Amino acid sequence: MAELTPRDDIKKKVSEILKRIDRLIRAGEIDQAIREIIQAKEIDPKNVYVFAYEERLAFLKTEHEKHIEEEQTRKAAEEAARQRDEEARKVAEAELERLKEEETRRHGELQKQLESKKQELRDAEAKRPEAKDHGKPASPAGEGPVPSIEELERELREAEAELRRTEEAAKRQAAIRALPEKVLKYRNELSKAWEDGTLTPFEETQLAQLRADLKITDEEHTRLTNEVQRESYVQACRQLWSSGVATADRAGELADLRTQFQIPRDIADRIEADILADVPSEPPASTLAIIDDDVKFLEVVSETLREAKFSVRSFSTSDEAFKYLKDNKPDLIISDINLETSTMGGFSFYERVRELDHLHEVPFLFLSGLTDEVLVRTGKELGVDDYLTKPFSDETLLATIRGKLKRFKKLAQMKGKKK
Repeated sequence: MAELTPRDDIKKKVSEILKRIDRLIRAGEIDQAIREIIQAKEIDPKNVYVFAYEERLAFLKTEHEKHIEEEQTRKAAEEAARQRDEEARKVAEAELERLKEEETRRHGELQKQLESKKQELRDAEAKRPEAKDHGKPASPAGEGPVPSIEELERELREAEAELRRTEEAAKRQAAIRALPEKVLKYRNELSKAWEDGTLTPFEETQLAQLRADLKITDEEHTRLTNEVQRESYVQACRQLWSSGVATADRAGELADLRTQFQIPRDIADRIEADILADVPSEPPASTLAIIDDDVKFLEVVSETLREAKFSVRSFSTSDEAFKYLKDNKPDLIISDINLETSTMGGFSFYERVRELDHLHEVPFLFLSGLTDEVLVRTGKELGVDDYLTKPFSDETLLATIRGKLKRFKKLAQMKGKKK
């Protein structure tokens, strides 16, 4: 066997190194492979295979560093998102505690009212058993009218229904406040789409794209869709009955609504039974248009207003709201001043709205998280009807809205009499 020449010995050493480099590359150990290629280059500076591996390793090193940078960026983004979610969770928990305290107080008040009504009923039945057969008896001398058994029973049913509605509303609001931001955004868009019933092809396409962008799971999609379908159906039933268009014995309109909102008959029957008792005596629901680019705040406030028996149209941009307002006349408009995702800020939006003839006399409220006196003064100089600074309580919001609606209704009645 011939002995190896010095050149053959060099080639053999380089070949062994290149084999190790190949294994290191497959194992992803790029830095060690680079150290090996440097050694090979020192042994045989003119070896073309060494140059080829060197170029390959330079490319892999760049890609490796790029991957590390992307991974660090991804982890940083995930950590930032986790911190935001944690902060949002803490805020939601604090808000939920506040809500629980309010609802506990309200529940206690309603419970006392309920017990009082029950006691009145027991006293009336004990003192006047004949009232069940003869209606309202004559009142003793010096006393006011004595309520009949039937009236006390009706008041008792109303108090029980109010207590039940309050408890259910508290549970729904707590659940909504606890939703992650992306789920809440998707829920809000679902609510808008289902507000008037079955989705159009365009709405289905838009929701499918949003669902993909937000990575909404099939389970979340199904659950949220069922929720908003039923909420929209309840709202539609309340509006139909309170407007006088439909009554309990007019099954045709209700059947159309079930089809429109795709509600199964057994579920629809339960929903209708729950709201039938108190809806006919209610006045037509006032329609409110509310605009705010804070999606979570928008959803929570909209739910509060719906629970207060208002019909609500909510928008996350002034552009969407203006398209709706050009052809519709709500009873009151509520808008945030700082609309960062809209082409029109709050003040510009207000001026555009007032240019529409049919909205000249519709009350307009501004919301803001700022207490800047200049902003407040600017809004009042433009003619805005009121101004609420965040955060505000549900009671303050509802009192302000009801006060404005009552005032403008009286003004409209006075104008009508003068004509």
